[in-house]
Amino acid sequence: MNEKKRTILLAAMKLFSKTSFHQTSMQQIAEVCGISKGSLYTHFKSKEELLADIFTYYYQMLHDQIAAATEGANNPKDDFIQEVAIRTRHYCAFQEFFMMQLKEIRGLEDPSLNTFVRQENQYLMQRTEKGIIAIYGDQIAPYAADLTASLKGFMISYLREITEKEARQDFDQLARYLFSQMDAAANWMLASRPAPFFQSYLSEENAQQQDRAVHPLHLIKKVKEAAAEEQASDMILDSIVILEKELLEVKPRQAVLHGMMANLATQSALQPLIEELKQAVMKMPETLHL
Repeated sequence: MNEKKRTILLAAMKLFSKTSFHQTSMQQIAEVCGISKGSLYTHFKSKEELLADIFTYYYQMLHDQIAAATEGANNPKDDFIQEVAIRTRHYCAFQEFFMMQLKEIRGLEDPSLNTFVRQENQYLMQRTEKGIIAIYGDQIAPYAADLTASLKGFMISYLREITEKEARQDFDQLARYLFSQMDAAANWMLASRPAPFFQSYLSEENAQQQDRAVHPLHLIKKVKEAAAEEQASDMILDSIVILEKELLEVKPRQAVLHGMMANLATQSALQPLIEELKQAVMKMPETLHL
């Protein structure tokens, strides 16, 4: 993504959070960005397309950060706390977007955008629940959804307070603190065995069409390592670099993705990894077309 487009997205995010999506005009966004309204329309065909790209940009950045941080991770508790730190840090870095979600998510008119945001939030809830089960084992499964909801409530409450006080925070410390509260609740549930309140987010009806492959960035790292071992050609190495860069874009170009993966597939030793990468790319959240 070029810097101009990124600037527009961030400026629009701030305006939408302060005056709402419906009350913000394209002219206002253009003025804040120091460009003409006509120039703005060369980047985004409509305000709805701009809003869709904001949501896509936000969630892609979050998923990419989590994927990069958890690569090769093997300690469920430490990995879980690290992910909580990433999420809280990310929310605060994009607090305008976080506020916009809280204010306007139920008022969005476009059904595809509503569906996209619900699916992304559902995915994060499922990921949290899986992380809790990985830490405490199957014995916690009946209560994992309740603990997931509790942790989400803690995060929202603390982030609202942090935003209001506008104070610098140690998000790693906050993540450990939030985990300690969840841990106390988990131990109480295991000891007392109350009736669960929420149904699992991982149940078949809730998880339908939410199953995701490994994040493509995990596989790119494996492809790099395999290419190095095979002493691959410059064409193969360049294709990996281009593919990785394209996957970090808000709207990865399918022609580029398929072209680079076709190049990589010419290396026989990489073919199994490339096939897995293709499947992972296919399961990435679909870009919204409004």
